[in-house]
Parts: sequence; structure tokens; C-alpha cells
Amino acid sequence: MFEVISLDNKKRWNEIICSMQDYDFYFFAEYHQMDKSGLPLLLYYKDDSCSFAFPVIIRNIKETPYKDITSIYGYAGPLKSCDEPSQESIINFQKELLHFFDSHSIISAFSRLHPLFSDQKGLLNELGEVVDTNLTVGIDLTHSESEQRQQYSRSTRHAINSLNKKGIIIKEAQNKKDIDSFIDVYEETMKRVNAPKMYYFPQDYYYNFLSTIDSFILLASYKKETIGGILCSKCNGIIQDHLNATKSDYLYLSPQKLLLDEVRKIGVKNHMKYLHLGGGFDGKNNSLFDFKSRFSKQRFMFKVWKYIHNKEVYDSLVIENGKKNTSETSFFPLYRLD
Repeated sequence: MFEVISLDNKKRWNEIICSMQDYDFYFFAEYHQMDKSGLPLLLYYKDDSCSFAFPVIIRNIKETPYKDITSIYGYAGPLKSCDEPSQESIINFQKELLHFFDSHSIISAFSRLHPLFSDQKGLLNELGEVVDTNLTVGIDLTHSESEQRQQYSRSTRHAINSLNKKGIIIKEAQNKKDIDSFIDVYEETMKRVNAPKMYYFPQDYYYNFLSTIDSFILLASYKKETIGGILCSKCNGIIQDHLNATKSDYLYLSPQKLLLDEVRKIGVKNHMKYLHLGGGFDGKNNSLFDFKSRFSKQRFMFKVWKYIHNKEVYDSLVIENGKKNTSETSFFPLYRLD
């Protein structure tokens, strides 16, 4: 059985996601409803032994009758309901995907995969390529408090103690004023680091996120001024560092160290299994990754899936958009490269 579920049936969408072996908030209908880049759909296959769920976003390719597929901001990819699906089930699942691509004039497909779900690659074997991109950092919250803190670098432990002594206060955002203060600091941070457009969000994004996803914002204040903040989700044993920001004038204090330590404590209190800090800025192992790596030695591999379904049309679109000589870029699909 193959079924295509739209956001018109959010209940069905979410029931399917919750029936999978692993999932996170990125897979839910409410999160996909926040995306305005295309048409979110959940592709669902089921046979007698296993079922698979794959949330995607279908985008029109301008001035053509064709479309392509991408994934939501964050981590996505296919999910499974059983421990070890048979090769027959995987092949049949892939056949249904290809038939869907044919019937919807899909030229290419791209999806970010979830670093904590290592078996997603097996569901896409021989269908395009799954590429390792960079490492992410996680904290195993099932370990004891002392074991978790021992993973911190010595300088991080010292900084947290120092920040507490300086009187930096951590509190949860409770009202519109608190939320707006986080938005202000976040937007200032994105401007400071010259972030790409994908890292900017309309104001209602934050309110929709907090009202539809199990999530919270922590704020760091110093002398009654908000100097940093972090937006986190809680889902299925995973607490995610979704967005974080620090006011430029207070970078020297590094309040994120205290914020992340508090998020870790919240994760333990809520019986979460992992605090996933993510990787470096813009998917690179840079200074942000170095900062996160000082909280834990545990690493996960962030992978992406790339698949060209209609190579002839894909190549023609690349040429038409003047992207022929792009052998040194990993961007996909190439015809959307600015």
C-alpha cells in the first residue's frame, strides 16, 4: 500500500510518524506547515512486514512543467517501523517512490537526514547517493550527572562557574516581551555572522513553533538586559538545540555556555535520552562546531541524500541556468544555485 498524505490530514500524518521506530519534531505535520517554499507531503508505504514514512516538500521549477523535492529546514529523511526491514520491502518502497516521481514530473530529490538515525541510509541504497557532510555533537543524557559534566572541557566547566558568580540569570521565556527579546538577539546574531536567507524567519514562525511544537526558550540576562537565548524542542527522548543567539556586546561573556548547561539539566529532568547540539554554522566544522564540541566527545555524522530522477532534463536545466562549470561545488540541485 502506498499513500500520499497532505497537511489537510494532519492527524493521519502525525499518527503515522508516531508509529515509526524513530522520529523527531522535524517530521510532524505542524512543523512542515511552517514551511512556505512548496507543498509538504508525507509519502507512506506499508506491507505485511514493515512500513516507511518519508516527509518531503515539492517545489515548482520556475517556467517549466517540472518539480523537485527537498526537505524541511533541519533533519528529515525516511523512517521505518521495524528493526530490520527485508530487502524486498525496501525495494518495493523505492519502487513506489520512483512511480510517485514519474507521475509528478519530479526531476531531482534532496533530503537532509537525521544524524541520530543511522539506519536511514539503508532505506535509500542504490537510489542516488547519501553523502557524509559534517559531524554533529550530542550529549548522552542517560549517563550520570558527573559523567555528563566530565565530558565538558575544563575551560567550559570553569566558564560556567564564572558566569554563575557574575550573576547571569537564566530564565524561561514566559510572555511576548520575552519571546520578542529572543527574536531581536537572534536577528542581530544572524546579521553579525552574515547568515544566508534560510536562517531568517518571519516573526510568526517563532510563535507558531512554540504553540505547536513541545518547545521552550531560555534567556540569559545580565544586569536586567537580555544578552543571549536558545530555542529548544523536546520530542521522543531528544532535546534539540534548534536556534541560539548571543548579543554582540556580550560575546566576551559567552552566555551560551550557561544556557546549554541549563538545557542539559532540563533534558535530564524530562527524561530525555539525548541533547543534540548540532554541528557548525552552515553545515561546516567551524568555530561554532568547536564551541559545541567542548560539551561532549560524542559525535554523529550528518548526511544528505541526493538523487537525479530525470538526468536529461536535469542537465538541460543546469545549462539553461548558466551553471555548467560548477564541478567544485557540492550544492544540489545545481540548477537552483544562485
